[in-house]
Amino acid sequence: MLPEFAPIHLLYLAIAIVLEIAANVLMKVSHGFTYKRPAVAAIACALAAFTALSFAVRGIQLSVAYGVWGGVGLVATAVLGITVFHEHLRRSGWLGLGLIMFGVYLMKFA
Repeated sequence: MLPEFAPIHLLYLAIAIVLEIAANVLMKVSHGFTYKRPAVAAIACALAAFTALSFAVRGIQLSVAYGVWGGVGLVATAVLGITVFHEHLRRSGWLGLGLIMFGVYLMKFA
């Protein structure tokens, strides 16, 4: 099981995840960085996400924090891509998302 950590570190991790998702959505909205405002906002969110992640790893193991950050961010970004941008996944994509979610769950026992 995971060692104990302070709730503030979990909050930093949640903030890092939200900022990563925002950065990914803003990159899509910027159309390959051709629209400056969403492009600058995407870069700012990405930098802020890494900053929040750096605070999270002060109290959460790096392997766990990075795995959860990347996995949850990826799944949430994929869901937003499907629901907001009307993107589609093949069966293999759905399987991959399921495996990522299972992997994030297993990180609880790392």
